[in-house]
Amino acid sequence: MVRFTLFGIPVEIQPWFWLTAALLSGALNEATPGKMQEALIFILAATISILVHEFGHALTGRRLGGGQAKIVLWAFGGLAYNQGGRFTKSGHFWRIAAGPGAGFLLGGLVFLVMVAGFGARDAGGLAAGSLFGIGVPVSADTFAFFENRRPLLSLLDSMLWINFWWGIINLLPVSPLDGGQITELFVKPQKRVHQIAIVAAVAMVAFGLWRGSLYTALLFGYLAWKNYQSMKEYHWQ
Repeated sequence: MVRFTLFGIPVEIQPWFWLTAALLSGALNEATPGKMQEALIFILAATISILVHEFGHALTGRRLGGGQAKIVLWAFGGLAYNQGGRFTKSGHFWRIAAGPGAGFLLGGLVFLVMVAGFGARDAGGLAAGSLFGIGVPVSADTFAFFENRRPLLSLLDSMLWINFWWGIINLLPVSPLDGGQITELFVKPQKRVHQIAIVAAVAMVAFGLWRGSLYTALLFGYLAWKNYQSMKEYHWQ
């Protein structure tokens, strides 16, 4: 268990977080030193990115609603609390949106650093490869720079990929993801919120199976089941 305080907000990183990050990184499947190094860099990037995401929630919540802020990183990502905070509907929306917003901002800053270092064309090519798997040639100077700096390239790749794609996925209308929480603010009755979540989650299960991502399929299968159970409880109330 790792505990520390930053910006006056206590942070707790539970052991299950490290195991999940290791599974996502492929660290448990790779035996070569190079692949293990890439996996450790991915875990570092994931930890930084999720902390930035949760601080987006916590700091915005403290600003708009007060309360006692706390952050916990656990098996499926992170949680930010503002215990005792009092929020308007608008304040609640901005507190939720600030999480993925902080991640997108971090990814954008990484890209701007790449633009400053390698120019817009090469930075765009590197980003296209990181985010979409598109092979775009880069200049000989940029290629030579990264030839002996593979760890730095892995870090940039991971930071871009995590902050873009995890931010997009987190905005899906699936409770308890941020997108699901935003849906709850604007969609009534609650049963409809769970119906939307089930459809979106099942679609992600299919996508995960198609892409060969067992983790995605299992995660969204679990979320589909949880929303189905919540919908049944709502029906019998």
